[in-house]
Amino acid sequence: MDMFNETWGNYQDGAVLPYIDSEMAKSQQKNFFLIHLIGTHAIYRQRYPQKFRKFSAADEFLGGGFDNQHQRTVRADYDNAVLYNDFIVNEIIKRFEDKNAIVIYISDHGEEVYDSMDYVGHHTGADKNGIEIPFLIWVSEKFREEYPDLCERIANSVHRPYMTDDLIHTILDITGIETPGYEPERSVINEKFNAERPRIYKNYLYDKEKGLIEIQ
Repeated sequence: MDMFNETWGNYQDGAVLPYIDSEMAKSQQKNFFLIHLIGTHAIYRQRYPQKFRKFSAADEFLGGGFDNQHQRTVRADYDNAVLYNDFIVNEIIKRFEDKNAIVIYISDHGEEVYDSMDYVGHHTGADKNGIEIPFLIWVSEKFREEYPDLCERIANSVHRPYMTDDLIHTILDITGIETPGYEPERSVINEKFNAERPRIYKNYLYDKEKGLIEIQ
């Protein structure tokens, strides 16, 4: 099944870079930038310029039952979209390299692209491909020098299980903002972080090793 009716047209995220530059030129002593990317949302072939078309169907031999020419082509388009997305994230990070800055990148969902079923998209959330997502915390050299203890806490949290609905607690922890709603056990970089908190998707409990377990 193809979920390619969900599309925002032939838009690519390189268009946001001039806006970021414009806002950074007006920046104050303290700044918070929130950048919402289209990323790799379908239709994948519309998410990258042609010069980023590195992969083709010939590179996409998966083996198994989801490996016809159309499926390979879609996977190649997705890989090219990921390549371009990586480029855009890197371009954003480069703009903060000489500043006292921290950049957080997180995806809103994963994507099934004929990896484990005859399906492309993210609406089913049927396995780890739809649920596991990238989460990156990058810090500049100036930030490292200014906040070495915080950077050590970030480094120590790399392998902890996490859910995106707890992101606000991590941001509050990083920024040192005090509010009654802050829960340190829900901040992934905090020593009080609760790694045993159930990670739930719809009516399923998610386990890294066992996958989705239906809640009875």
